[in-house]
Parts: sequence; C-alpha cells; structure tokens
Amino acid sequence: MKNDFRMQYPLWMMGFIMVLGIFLFGVNSPETTEIVNTEIEQSILVEYGVVQGFVIVGSIILYLIMLFIFYMKIRRHNKLYPTQKIPSFAIRPPEYLEQDEGMTHITRIASQKVYTFMTWSLPALAVFAMFSPLPRIYTVLAILVVALLQYVIYYREIRAHLKEEDE
Repeated sequence: MKNDFRMQYPLWMMGFIMVLGIFLFGVNSPETTEIVNTEIEQSILVEYGVVQGFVIVGSIILYLIMLFIFYMKIRRHNKLYPTQKIPSFAIRPPEYLEQDEGMTHITRIASQKVYTFMTWSLPALAVFAMFSPLPRIYTVLAILVVALLQYVIYYREIRAHLKEEDE
C-alpha cells in the first residue's frame, strides 16, 4: 500500500500548488505597466525584470516537467494495477482509496476532516476577499493556501491510518 500512487497523489497536488504560488509571485511584480486605450488601439504592456522573468519562466518549466512526470507515474500505476486504474481526467479525486471496507472507512474519515476544514475556511476566505484592503495577490495566495491545507489534512489523516496498519 505504501507504494500505491494514490497515496502520493496529494503530495503531487501540494507540489503543483506551491509551483503555482511561485508563479504568482513572479507575475505579480512587473516593473512597468502601460495601458493604452484610444479609439485606434487598446493594449496593455507589462514589462518584467530579469529576476521576475526567471521566476516566471522557471516556474512554468518546473510545472511542465512535474506534469510530465506525474502523467508518466499515472501511466505506470495503471499498467501495474489494472484493477485500480487512475483516470487522467476525472471528476472524482483519485486519492480515494476504496478497494476494501477498511480503506473506504479511512477515506471517509479523511474526507470528513477536509470537509470540516472547508466549511470554516471558505466563508472566512470570502470575508477576507470582500473586506481586505490588500492587493488581489493576497486573495489568490489565500486560495492557494486553503487548497494546499486541504491536501495536507487529507494526506496526514490517510498516512496516520496506514502507519497504524503497518505496525
């Protein structure tokens, strides 16, 4: 069970979220922004410095590399476990581990904890977004933090139960 890719899936999602956060900081700090709005032309010119450009391009490249590795791991998992295939595009999250009653119970407990977290964090996030005088980047960053924390909660709960089973 330890080598099951579905156990690693939340870790991959956390990694993707962190890379998106790095990208967010890169695109949020342009050196100059020029807006042209005339009868003839409508355009926006945004210029980034060397460091910001490196962060933006680097995070995009890292994201694409991670996406390729992630896809290859899904393909490998599906070949090794044909009865527990992970679809590349599905509405239902593949981290649900429901091959028997015990795993269904563990998944249910972990999902309940995530649901409880979301029940409190989303309204708090909405209030933050409505009344915060901070720039929009902080709202987007808060959304990424909530997304990251839901995977942390899920992973820790699943991991704790699987450690108990191994002992």
